[in-house]
Amino acid sequence: MQKIQEKTKSSAAAAPIKLAFLGDSITHGCFELIETRPEVFDCIYDFEAVYHTLLKKKIECVFPNCPVSVINAGISGDCAFQGAQRVQRDVIAAQPDLAVVMYGWNDVHLPEGVDGYVRALRDIFTQLQQADIDVIFMSPSMGCTRLSPQVVGTFPKEVAAACCAVQTNGRMDDFIQAARTLCSDMGIAVCDCYTDWKRLEALGADITDLLSNHINHPTRAMHQLFAARLFETIFLSEMN
Repeated sequence: MQKIQEKTKSSAAAAPIKLAFLGDSITHGCFELIETRPEVFDCIYDFEAVYHTLLKKKIECVFPNCPVSVINAGISGDCAFQGAQRVQRDVIAAQPDLAVVMYGWNDVHLPEGVDGYVRALRDIFTQLQQADIDVIFMSPSMGCTRLSPQVVGTFPKEVAAACCAVQTNGRMDDFIQAARTLCSDMGIAVCDCYTDWKRLEALGADITDLLSNHINHPTRAMHQLFAARLFETIFLSEMN
C-alpha cells in the first residue's frame, strides 16, 4: 500500500488516490431483497451505504487534502472465475493504486468447489500483480445461520436454505481458509472480515439479523465494519 501512503504525504503534487473494488453483489451495493411482483424479486441498491463509499469518506476525513476516486467493479451474481475474465477491462485498464478483491458467496455454491475458487482467485491476483497494482483480498461476511421468517417467496427461501447449509456445515469456512492460504503463498494482503464475523458469532451475535436480506448481504451498519477493517489494513497494518 506504499503508493497510497506516498500520496497522503504529498497530496498537492499527486493525483487522487484511485481504489478499485472487484467482487459480487456485496461490493456492487445490494442490500434488501424485495418482491416487485408475485414471485419476482429484486435487490435494493444503496451506493451511499456500501463499504467502499464509507472507506472513501474515512480516508478523505483523515487526509482532507487527498481526494479519493473509487471504481465499483462489483457485479451482483458474479463469481471469482467471472472476475478473472473481466479484471483487465474493469480494474487494470483504470490503473488504480490499489485493488480490493472480495469473492466467495457465489463461488461456494459452484460445482468447481474449493479448487476452482482458488484457481480463479490466483488468476485475478496474478493479473493484478503483473500490472503492478497493489492487492488486498477481503474475506466476505458470514451467511445466515438459520432460516429467518422474514425471508419470503419460493426462490429466496431456496437461496437462504442453500446459504445456511454451506455456512453451518463448514463449507464456507473451507473456502475462506483456502483463500487465506493462497494469499499467504502469493504475498497478498488479507483483510479478514470473515474472522471478525466468526468472533461476533462466538460472542452471541445473531448473524442472520446482521444480514439485510437475512441471507448473505450485510446490513448497512455491518458495511461499516468492512470499511473500518480496510482502513486499518491500508494505513495501520504492520504489513505496510
